Amino acid sequence: MTNTHRMNVSAATGGCRAWCWAAALAAAVAWGPEGAEPGAGAASAREPAAAGASAQPGRATTPGGTGGVNAPETLDKPYLVLVSFDGFRHDYLDRYATPSFDRVAARGVAAEALVPVYPPLTFPAHYSIVTGLHPERHGLVGNRFYDPARGGEYNYRDPASVADGTWYGGEPIWVTAETQGMVAAAMLLVGTEADIGGVRPTFWTRYADRGTHRERVDGVLDWLALPPERRPHLVTLYFASVDGAGHRTGPASPAVAEAVERVDADLGRLLDGIDALPHRAAVSVVLVSDHGMAEARPDAVIDLDAVADLRGVRAVVSLSGANLFVPGGEARARVVRDDVNDGTGGGNVLKGVRAYLRSEVPAALHYRAHPRIGDVVVIPDPGVTFDVGPPPPPGMHGWDPRHPDMHGIFLASGPDIRPGQRIGSVDSVDLYPFLARLLRLAPNPDVDGGLAALAPVLAPAAR
Repeated sequence: MTNTHRMNVSAATGGCRAWCWAAALAAAVAWGPEGAEPGAGAASAREPAAAGASAQPGRATTPGGTGGVNAPETLDKPYLVLVSFDGFRHDYLDRYATPSFDRVAARGVAAEALVPVYPPLTFPAHYSIVTGLHPERHGLVGNRFYDPARGGEYNYRDPASVADGTWYGGEPIWVTAETQGMVAAAMLLVGTEADIGGVRPTFWTRYADRGTHRERVDGVLDWLALPPERRPHLVTLYFASVDGAGHRTGPASPAVAEAVERVDADLGRLLDGIDALPHRAAVSVVLVSDHGMAEARPDAVIDLDAVADLRGVRAVVSLSGANLFVPGGEARARVVRDDVNDGTGGGNVLKGVRAYLRSEVPAALHYRAHPRIGDVVVIPDPGVTFDVGPPPPPGMHGWDPRHPDMHGIFLASGPDIRPGQRIGSVDSVDLYPFLARLLRLAPNPDVDGGLAALAPVLAPAAR
């Protein structure tokens, strides 16, 4: 398979409704709708990695990646399949029958929840999982965002944005693998279509050519059956259907139950295929989701234009958050902040919305350091949304990740993981060091996460 996915974002230079509301509503849904699968899948395709990855002290790297051939020293290292189920809330595992997820849990470990980064949106949250960095450090501060230095906007629905590696900071796990001589493959995942630091996965897939769920699973199994010299040791796989159902009909709907049942069957097909491989004992499986899902309240929609003077303000607004770039320095930014907090423009004190100067954003959200974050950051309470034109969808995410409805899943099994474990909540930035350990790779040391939280789930020899 091969895929590319991107779409441009319109920037508001007046009121927050000056930009296209359709793009904002589209940003509520994951990468793209999966309600109707494409009729035909694309064939697996290899994109040669480009040169440009730099070595760090103590880490042996291969500039430009593997070129499609595993280095001799990687041939005996384990295999890892990282599967993301977009929008799969932590309690779906208890609410619905999930025999395939239970199979992974019995063989290894299941966490109470995976706590995402802020904002818990598809692109920033996924990229934090694979880099170990908060968005304020890796730079994907939203699904859509403005970069003052570039004078342009990134839009997750714009193929040109998605494939431009200069937007992406940090070192995703597939770059760690490829630069250490290990072939990587991506059946979709945020960032895998881009040349990041001069490197892509050896095999990668454009979202536009994603194929059916079955075709994706079979493509992964085909990769894992390649000759050892070409066989990827790291493989990613992505499904968006649970997220799409949650947006369209709400997190407690029959459509979500059907979507969970469907991806559980897809996971079962993947596990059966792995169990049939001659090297099955060397394969780890890690299951994650980028965020959860909550009900959006139709009676709690805020029109920012009605409460603050946003003339000249570049407003990048999603349903569940807003970054406001305010001309005139901090004095004007303080006025905008106070207007939003007091609701002076509309005559009523706002309920369920809080505006901050960038330097005032709660430290626990790790959302201050990057200039792509607005001068004023507006964060609504869970369920409260911003008016972008049409009514909000029944289900939404992107709110404070400390709220349980925003929490996702983490399960893992494999040769280095002790079976039958149940652990508490895990922070998503801690997954990158864990993935690197499972693959016997030297991780990027400059990350926000650490191995300590997950080290106890490892077999003693792997710690």
